[in-house]
Amino acid sequence: MKRPTSLHYLVFFLFATFFTQGQNHSIDLVIHSIEDLYPNNSLNISTHTDWSRSHYHERIAHFKENPLQQGAIVFLGNSITEQAGDWNERLEISTAENRGISGDTTEGVLARLDEIIYYNPTQLFILIGVNDMFHDHLSASQIHQNILTIVDKVAKGSPTTQIFVQTILPTTNETLIEKIKQTNKYLLQSEITAPYTLIPLHDSFVLEDGTLKQDLSWDGIHLNEKGYQLWQQQIQDFVDVE
Repeated sequence: MKRPTSLHYLVFFLFATFFTQGQNHSIDLVIHSIEDLYPNNSLNISTHTDWSRSHYHERIAHFKENPLQQGAIVFLGNSITEQAGDWNERLEISTAENRGISGDTTEGVLARLDEIIYYNPTQLFILIGVNDMFHDHLSASQIHQNILTIVDKVAKGSPTTQIFVQTILPTTNETLIEKIKQTNKYLLQSEITAPYTLIPLHDSFVLEDGTLKQDLSWDGIHLNEKGYQLWQQQIQDFVDVE
């Protein structure tokens, strides 16, 4: 049996969009080609550095060449997610997809959600926000709101996707402690009404002083293999292995 192509999925999606709209449901994502699922090369994310801007578009090009599979388990985030590598090997499953981009921010994730929505993942694990912390003009409240917007957009566009939001990991940068703590507090509070399940990842990685356990990282922010193994342990029970 031939594997469905992106064109087949496009035709199916457009039909599904027409049908559901006829049933008084709203779907914002309307595309005319697969290219429409991805940010244009000219897109400039204001919270990106020169390096992360370049890397962002390199990763987007990679995603275009290696599209998601329908119903996958998607890990969405920044370098901490990207550097995990193959989540299938880590979790001993076969449906995981890595959509981490080093240097990415909540703004960058918002700009690339159409791909996620179109391919309708079974589960979506979100870990994003630490790079936003370095921008003084972004408050904990604004970062939290951006994460809620990400969740809301996916929930409306792909209502069968089970969404998990993981609390932002600590770093060894003491100036970020309160901002991370406050953002995570907001995420805990909004779980009551927002369509996501919170995974309190931060709790397993933090010392009493609010900084990252140094034996879990190689530079004070990114995880080493011991850190990744701890992350795997914290999410293993949430991952759909079937």
